[in-house]
Amino acid sequence: MTNEPAPKKRHVGRAAAIGLTRERVVEAAITLIDEEGLAGFSVRALARRLKVYPAALYWHVGGNKTDLFAEISGSLIAGLMTPKDLPDDWRDMIRLLFRRFRARVHEHPRVAPLLGPNIRSNGAPNAPWVEVILKALSQAGFRDQGLIDAFNTVVGALEGFVTMELAGDGASEGSQWVKAFDADLEALDAEQFPLLKQHLSRMYNRSFVMRWKSGDVAPLDGGYNFLVETLLLGLEAQISR
Repeated sequence: MTNEPAPKKRHVGRAAAIGLTRERVVEAAITLIDEEGLAGFSVRALARRLKVYPAALYWHVGGNKTDLFAEISGSLIAGLMTPKDLPDDWRDMIRLLFRRFRARVHEHPRVAPLLGPNIRSNGAPNAPWVEVILKALSQAGFRDQGLIDAFNTVVGALEGFVTMELAGDGASEGSQWVKAFDADLEALDAEQFPLLKQHLSRMYNRSFVMRWKSGDVAPLDGGYNFLVETLLLGLEAQISR
């Protein structure tokens, strides 16, 4: 009878031997999603890339795929800003955070869908930029529950636009899906949808819903800037109330 070590210990030993770390796992996962998209991502594929057993990955990033996705989400945006890295005016703090957040996510557009469900569950890695938002809003004059409500509004706007902008990989030019998409829009009744028909040429692939291209190839710059400035005006109006 042999005294063979338990599989988990063997996997962990193998991981340690090749220098596997949480940071390396997350970096490799982001690269795999960049290349293959979420549809092509699996823990087994990631393990093959790192030349370890899947169990070794979970030793570093939690016990399941959800934990791994939370680590990816946190890693992607954790270093956006720190409380020491700030302009003087609270409005410029918010503007800078929004600009950096969008730029970071646009570097990895296929990872963007993870931010929606997983940004909720990776609090500690995001503490620096959470502190920045709280500092900006406190400087603006928000207090107590009003501060928390304003914080949720800012994070919802910050996360929501970009994840929608980069949702999906986009369809293929000339594909049957795109041809059907275009034909359905062309067939809309101008009497029933007068404003949509009037503005469709401006909206086509440059607005939410009326598009088939993803934001990594057809970015919605104007709408994002409009969102930020509208948000700031709304926050100022709430303070004055």
